[in-house]
Amino acid sequence: MGTLVVVADDPVAGTDKHNVAGAATPPPPGAPYAGIGDYDYAGSMTDQLADFFTIGGKAVAVVTSESSLDPGETAPPAGGHSGPAGSNFVPPSPAPVLASLTITEPIGTGVPSATAGSTFAKAGGDALLLDGDSIDTCDGLNVPMNSTVTSSGQDFVTCSE
Repeated sequence: MGTLVVVADDPVAGTDKHNVAGAATPPPPGAPYAGIGDYDYAGSMTDQLADFFTIGGKAVAVVTSESSLDPGETAPPAGGHSGPAGSNFVPPSPAPVLASLTITEPIGTGVPSATAGSTFAKAGGDALLLDGDSIDTCDGLNVPMNSTVTSSGQDFVTCSE
C-alpha cells in the first residue's frame, strides 16, 4: 500500500513556539512580560504548488511548496495563532495578561522539512509531498518538524516509497 500524495489546500497542523511580549500580572503592577508561548498552527498548503500537475483538479504540493495559516487564525482574541491564544508560557511567573500579548516575530508561513517528500516521485524536478510529511511552520525558535500535512484533498493517488 502506498502513501497518499498531498494537493492544494490539504491541512497542516501542529504547534509553534513564539516569542511574546505584553503585560504581566502584579506584582509589580503593570510590569512588562516577555517570554515564549505555544501556539496551534492550523493552516493548509497554498503556495508554490506544482500547478502543471494536478490530481482531481488540484495542484500537487512539492518540497518547495508553502503553507499558510487559515483565515482568522492571527486575529485576536479567538485566532489560535494570536497573542492571547498561547499556552505553556515560559517563564510562567509573573503570569502574562493574555489579552495584552503579541507575538514579536513574523508568523504564518510553513515549508516542508528537510526530510519531507517522496524519494522518487517528482513534479518539475521537486519531490512530491506525501501524507504525514513534516512541515517547518513559523516557529519563532526555529524548531523543525513542528507540524504535519495530511492528505485530505484526494484519496486515489498514492506513491509507493
